[in-house]
Amino acid sequence: MVQIPYDKIGLVIALAFMVMAFRESGLAGRIVIAGVLLMSFVLPAVFPSMALSVICKIGRLLFGAGCFIFWRYRNAVQ
Repeated sequence: MVQIPYDKIGLVIALAFMVMAFRESGLAGRIVIAGVLLMSFVLPAVFPSMALSVICKIGRLLFGAGCFIFWRYRNAVQ
């Protein structure tokens, strides 16, 4: 049976939204986006825990959704 990697699909979509928001934001926004993305990958590597891994995956998806909302708002205002 073939397993569909929903977590990887969600990560790619969230990363795409983060890149779009990164391009539209100023310096402070870019630092926040890069920092959150970096910490969401570093924390599970430093503190290996299944719960922390799941929390970081959900956090990346929610942050990607927030970046999408920011990107759409920024394009609507301009």
